[in-house]
Amino acid sequence: MTPCARGDQPELLARYGAAIADEYVQRRRKRPSAEFRWPQRENQSLLEVIRTALVAMTANHCSYCDGHPLGATDVPAVDHFRPKGREEFYGLVCTWTNLFLSCSACNKAKREQWDDALLRPDAPDYRFERYFEFRFETGELQPAPAASAEEQQRARCTIELLDLNRADACQVRKRAYRDIRRAASTSEALDYGYRFLIPLCLEPTSDGTPAPAR
Repeated sequence: MTPCARGDQPELLARYGAAIADEYVQRRRKRPSAEFRWPQRENQSLLEVIRTALVAMTANHCSYCDGHPLGATDVPAVDHFRPKGREEFYGLVCTWTNLFLSCSACNKAKREQWDDALLRPDAPDYRFERYFEFRFETGELQPAPAASAEEQQRARCTIELLDLNRADACQVRKRAYRDIRRAASTSEALDYGYRFLIPLCLEPTSDGTPAPAR
C-alpha cells in the first residue's frame, strides 16, 4: 500500500452524488437485496468518470496492494472503502472519499468486510514503513517491528482483510524487488508496481552502492 493524495471529486459526482445516494438508501430500505448500479448522467457513465479520476490519483496502481498496471487482464474496480452493502454505510455509496481504485484480487478479498482499523492510503499520516515490513525471503508483508501495538494491529487487519499475503502477490513482490534492484543498478526508469519497495532497493550499503537483492 503506497500513499496517495486525493484530488477534488469529479464534477459529475459532485452534482449528482447526493441524490443518487439518497435514492440508493431508500431502495435498500424497501428491498434489502437491491444492488447498486452506477448510473449515467449527462450522457456519461458516472463509473467511468470516477474510475478515470481514481486512476489519476494512484497512477493506475491498485490502492491497496499497489499492483500495476491495472486493466491488463481485467477492468479495475471502484471499491467502496466502507462497504456499500452494509446498512450503516448506504449513504456513503457516492462519497468521493469512500472510493478507491482496486485490482480484482483485492476487491474480491475485501468484499463487504469492514474493520475500523483498516488502513487507507490517502490518510495524511500514512507511510508504508510506519506500519509494514517487507520480508525479502518470502515476499510477505508483516507489521513493522518498531510500530506501536495499535499500529501493528492495524497492519495485521489490513493484511488479513485484503489478503495481501496471498501466494501470487508474494511471488510478484519478490520479482518486483529484483526488477527494481536491477533497474536501479543500470539507471533504468522505474515504473513498477509495489512502489513501497523502491526505497528498500535504493538503500545504500557502507560502500555507497545500492543494497543487494536479498
